[in-house]
Amino acid sequence: MRKNLFLYLTLVCFIALVAIFVVDGYMGIYDTIYITYGEQVQTIEPDYWLEQGSMARPEVDQNGYYIYANRDEKIAFRHQVENRRLARYQVDVEVSVWHSQQKILDLLSQPISVGAFDSAELKWVVDSSQFTPASIPTGQSYQYTIRIRQGDTERRIIVTVGPSLTVPAKPVPEITAK
Repeated sequence: MRKNLFLYLTLVCFIALVAIFVVDGYMGIYDTIYITYGEQVQTIEPDYWLEQGSMARPEVDQNGYYIYANRDEKIAFRHQVENRRLARYQVDVEVSVWHSQQKILDLLSQPISVGAFDSAELKWVVDSSQFTPASIPTGQSYQYTIRIRQGDTERRIIVTVGPSLTVPAKPVPEITAK
């Protein structure tokens, strides 16, 4: 037994090291947001939110995630919450639209309960034309923020609404020969 003591200690340390990597790297609550508008789908992975404000990734904006949409476009959101813990995860999720630090509208407010090593999904649609004031000229952009509050965690998606790409062309004057 004494002869193999260092072998056993090495084996215990190796198992502990693997357990630390599994618990630290895999276990936890992960939320992924899928945004569909136009012909594209953007995915905001859980790592994006972890890197916010990180010196290693200064290009990750502190304020949120930016998307661009046409003025008359509908944007579909899908928020997937993965529970990679041994216990059930219960939280209230609130989704709202903000502009200039003022709440415009509550889109969604509901509790979710996710079992151990399971996932849940929430879906909602935002109509950009609903939040763009009529007083804004057609060629000018406008911004609003979608705030997703999940317990103590808040995610911000800043939507820049630009002019529609399907603006009808102006008629070309007819040229007559003299």
